[in-house]
Amino acid sequence: MRFDRLYPSKSMYVRDVVRHGGEVELLAWVHDLKFVGDRCILELRDSTGVASFIVPQVEVVRNLTRESLVYVKGFVEGDVLKVCELRTIVKAPPELPVDLKEVDPSDVRKFARYSYFIIRSPKYANVLKIQQWVLYYVRDFLIKSGFVELLPPIISPCSDPGLRGARKLKTKLYGYEYELMSSVIMFKQAAVASLEKIFFVARNVREEPLENMHTGRHLCEFTQVDVEWAYASMWDVMKLCEDLVVYTMEKVLETCRDVVMKFNPSLKVPKKPFKVLTYDEATDILRKLGIETPKGHELTQEGETKLSEYLGDEPFWIIKYPKTSRGFYYLEDPEKPGYNRDFNLILPCGFGEVVDGGEREYRYDKIVERLRQMGEDLERYSWFLELAKIGIPPSAGFGLGVERFTRYILGLRYVWEAVPFPKVPGIVPTP
Repeated sequence: MRFDRLYPSKSMYVRDVVRHGGEVELLAWVHDLKFVGDRCILELRDSTGVASFIVPQVEVVRNLTRESLVYVKGFVEGDVLKVCELRTIVKAPPELPVDLKEVDPSDVRKFARYSYFIIRSPKYANVLKIQQWVLYYVRDFLIKSGFVELLPPIISPCSDPGLRGARKLKTKLYGYEYELMSSVIMFKQAAVASLEKIFFVARNVREEPLENMHTGRHLCEFTQVDVEWAYASMWDVMKLCEDLVVYTMEKVLETCRDVVMKFNPSLKVPKKPFKVLTYDEATDILRKLGIETPKGHELTQEGETKLSEYLGDEPFWIIKYPKTSRGFYYLEDPEKPGYNRDFNLILPCGFGEVVDGGEREYRYDKIVERLRQMGEDLERYSWFLELAKIGIPPSAGFGLGVERFTRYILGLRYVWEAVPFPKVPGIVPTP
């Protein structure tokens, strides 16, 4: 049988050419080209990086455009590329929507609109490579700790009602209204009855309030590592989370320190144990800083950022939030009625919340009571209430925001820089 090819195969990468030189046969994108006298400075890019070459045969490259895909055969000696054959596989137009050499993430509308193109930028390609290692070591840690990864659901008759101002999105399946997943919390409680220690890498969708476009840390579509542990206390999972954060950061630095340091040279792995504040202590500090927290509510965006900046360069916990500020699934603290046995992990230097979690309410009558207090239609939660009647174990868990964690490790200014196709509050349509 004969195997035909409609375009050249790729057997060599830019990285190989830079390391070894000699004869080259390369498929790559034209990252840039500049004509200087009787020669051209040609930058070629692929998944391994960008390399700059001096091409003495100007006539061969005269008609190239940036972001064209080319096949180059020739010889590299030092930084000189002598071209024997050059073919344009895909020719890009002369005008491009974004200059990949100078991407401006502060222009959020343009960034989100052209994310399909910006993913080619070497900077953001490196962000995604680091994010891969973040997820790899998160999984590595959890699996070594006895947790089982499950495939997450993406629709359900009911999802998390405790969205703090965000709106759930809906669709129909055979005429029945379903919600797109905004949190897998109820599925986690169902799963630990079987496997005891589980996690999902779950995609969540929420229509965030328009004002959250300006926080730099909100997305309408985001990813959480959602962990649940049967029979654990809040203190057990807080320690687990600290170990997970420290392990992941150590391993990412061990694997790709040079890249991380180019993004965030001041990054340091936090020391355990992390500082712990109660909600009341946190709001007292903010009051002294001139920021009031509405009674019975979570910290304001301004308050959380200010506290994150005020308390130094280490992550810290805020524990025991008011019952009225959170979802129905948190367990009320019997020693402090009106407050939950729950927590948030706040990143330093203004990066804000990265983890939300706590102990879960597992008693049928209490779940019903909390849902009614929130004004929820019990019929929408029928499967979960049926399960609660049968019985679910006490458990504790948390969700860690992957994009926010990536943003912190790399010191990115905006969370939409830490995801390939960002859905930013208030900006539509985007890829």
